[in-house]
Amino acid sequence: MGKPIEIHVGVCSTFTVKLANTDFTGIKKFILTIKNKSDVSAPVIIEREFTEPKDYEVTIKPEESVKLTDGAIYDFNKVLKDDTRHAVRGSLGAVVLVKGAGGCLG
Repeated sequence: MGKPIEIHVGVCSTFTVKLANTDFTGIKKFILTIKNKSDVSAPVIIEREFTEPKDYEVTIKPEESVKLTDGAIYDFNKVLKDDTRHAVRGSLGAVVLVKGAGGCLG
């Protein structure tokens, strides 16, 4: 299991995806996917792609965060040059939703 990702509901949340020391040989891109449940047919709520070896600051927008529900999960896949998608070992984890009094929607 990967480390939990904390997302604050209704405001921007930022975290770092560290790929600076990742060997991209044979890899076209990495994909971070967040869904409300671990079901292949569940809709993707948030998806980000990473195409080069560097560290990325990922910002989850307020309008994305409010679509997430308790029990949301993330996974991290790699897409090879032949376009096949593979799970990255240890990259499935929980999304922890932090609900506060503030908000910047609207």
